[in-house]
Formats: sequence, structure tokens, C-alpha cells
Amino acid sequence: MVVFDLDGTLTTVDSLWRYLHEAFGTWEQGQAAAQRYRDGEISYKEWAELDAKHWAGAPMSKVKIIIDGVDYRDGARYVFNELRQRGIKIVILSAGLSILADKVARELGADLAVANELRINDGHLTGEIDVKVAVNRKEQIVREIATGFGFPLSEVALVGDRAFDLANEECLKIAFMPQDECARHQAHHIVESADLRAILQYLI
Repeated sequence: MVVFDLDGTLTTVDSLWRYLHEAFGTWEQGQAAAQRYRDGEISYKEWAELDAKHWAGAPMSKVKIIIDGVDYRDGARYVFNELRQRGIKIVILSAGLSILADKVARELGADLAVANELRINDGHLTGEIDVKVAVNRKEQIVREIATGFGFPLSEVALVGDRAFDLANEECLKIAFMPQDECARHQAHHIVESADLRAILQYLI
């Protein structure tokens, strides 16, 4: 099984949160909340809830148009096809948003996508969110997913660009265009190419 991070790994947008903030003109407020999280003043859940409130009332039709502007990494479709042909399970695990994760899972063909869900009512965002993936819980969620599929962690590969994407020691860890030094140190393999096909040499 291969567990992929989403933002910055499967897509060229490294943060869907920031991408939506910029589209809605709320990035200044978003930056302030992000700094509070980094300073330890609020939890990841509280940060996500603050962000979601900024978009209350936004029509889903507009959100979908924004999401459609997110591009895939070169080679992403090819990689998913190659993995599926070999019977390898594919999971997308993102501390981003399910609006994008579910779309990518459908279009590329993942077996499962887990991400945070913005609540919707009557075609509009409510400003509420179900936080399913905090960055510091990715390690535990990987364990739960592997158990659900019946795989030992030794048969799971992780692909991501940050340290929290590669937290499970028992897994094969591939840092794809790593964004922090911890990711580089934790990884078994480092891929600097922006073409996702470069990871296949370590997977098949």
C-alpha cells in the first residue's frame, strides 16, 4: 500500500488552505491564525475551525471552480495507473480538505481518501469543519488505515514533502520534493524531481 500526501505532493499547490484564502481574499486573517498555531496558542483543530469560519456562506459552485484550478504533479496519473496495475492499494491522506482529496481520488483512482471536511448546507459552506486529519495525528491514522486494509506497516510506503507525512518508522519513506530538513532526515529516499514518476523506482 502507498499512502500519499496531497498538497505539494500530488498537486502543485502546497497548501489548499492558503489557495482558498487567496481566492476568497481572506489570506491576511488566515496568516494570523496560522501564526497562533505555530506559536502553540491554539490546536490544529482550532486553527482549522477558525479558517473555515472565514468562508461561511460561500457557494460550493465557486469553491469547485477554485478547486478546478489546482494542477496535478507531472506524472501523477501515470504513477497511479502503474500502482493499480500491480495491485497496490493507494491512499490519499491529507491534513488539507476533502473537497480536493475526494476529487483527486476519483480522477486518479485511489482506494481511499481521508481529509478534513468542510460542512455544506443547501449548496453553501456553513463555516464549520469536521477535522479528521491533524498533522500530528498522521502517524496514528496511517496505522489505522493499514490495519483496516490488513497490511503490516512494513508493507506500506509513505510519500510526502514534510516530516509529519513520513512519521511511521516501520514504513518505507519517500520524501518527494521535501519542504523541511526533518523530512530529508527521516526519508529512506529523497526525490528532488518535480515529476512524480521518479518515485516508482523505489516502489515497483
